[in-house]
Amino acid sequence: MSTFDYYFYYYSAIFSGYPLVIKVAIFIILILLSLIVISFFRFFYIRRKQILEEKRKRKINKRYREKLIDILYFSFQELNIVDLEDDNDLKEPKKGWQKRMLTYLILDIKADKSFEIDGGVFQNKNYYNLLSYTKLFDYWVNEISSRNTSKAIKALRMANEIGEGIRGSAFSRSVHHRNSYLRKLARMTFTRFDAHAPYKFLEKGFDSQFNKFDERRLHYTLIEVNKDHPIPLLSKWITSTTNENYCSFLIREMGFFRQEEGIPFLIELYRKEQSQQIQGQIMMTLGELKYEPLIDLIKEEFKFASLPLQTNMIIGLKKLNSKSCLPFMTEAYYNTQFSEIKIQIVELLKEFDQAGLQILTSLSKKSSSKFENNLFAYALNYPHI
Repeated sequence: MSTFDYYFYYYSAIFSGYPLVIKVAIFIILILLSLIVISFFRFFYIRRKQILEEKRKRKINKRYREKLIDILYFSFQELNIVDLEDDNDLKEPKKGWQKRMLTYLILDIKADKSFEIDGGVFQNKNYYNLLSYTKLFDYWVNEISSRNTSKAIKALRMANEIGEGIRGSAFSRSVHHRNSYLRKLARMTFTRFDAHAPYKFLEKGFDSQFNKFDERRLHYTLIEVNKDHPIPLLSKWITSTTNENYCSFLIREMGFFRQEEGIPFLIELYRKEQSQQIQGQIMMTLGELKYEPLIDLIKEEFKFASLPLQTNMIIGLKKLNSKSCLPFMTEAYYNTQFSEIKIQIVELLKEFDQAGLQILTSLSKKSSSKFENNLFAYALNYPHI
């Protein structure tokens, strides 16, 4: 019998004779000790990695920072790739960590506006020539195509930080990835950078898992795209989707980008649409587009509308911000059975100063409940009852 077998059987025999409580306690202690040991290893591993990153960052800063500031802000002339190759002080980084750290440094310098205060002017052409010469574009394109999901997501974020220079073909794998976060981020980045068919995924409903967070990200993507060229009329994509959230998003964006030419489409869609979510968004967008006949449209529908739809109608009138809606406010106040809507009507009337005050005073004289008395007391600065 080996020494290991001897002690194994020896301690097993001792342990088997202990009461159940002691056995459970020993088992828990062994688990806790294992977790503590693993935590210590994990702590030292993370700290070592942080120290290494800081050391690498200092090394890249010392080697490139002053030269990059001069190229990006104080050269006052375009430096092409040949000029950069001839510069002995600016060597192309070869290792992956060097390219990563150099990208961070370039973006930090780009975001630092203190150089402009000192008389510098950011040289946009030098910026892109620099990224091309150092092959940072190629590095991040390779990272986007990585099979490691976290690396691909990080690379896509970096692509958005870098700006132009990355072709839509770089996202060919990521735009169909099974990871929904990576897939949607890749499609947004594709929309921003692809020169041939940037709206490919917007035309197809973007993504079946489109949510509120995606709305915010895609909104800012469209803003960036619109800086280079006006985005097309969004109404042509609304009918091609059955996703209510995505449809409502496109309608809201029509208001944000002031697409008045889509108003006839929105009115037609409102009359045939069954979804109250979409109908409500149409009301708000028409108000955003300053469509005056919206008042007449609301008059027709208000009395029989649900609470959410009435709420959106009042929001639409707020966005319209037209005194033409004031005569309708008295009618709307008496035609709604919802206290929430009455509060919104009072808040809307308060925005029209003297004209709104007169209607509020008239309504207050006919108040018939304690709720209404307190509501008008608040609106007209009367003592509460």
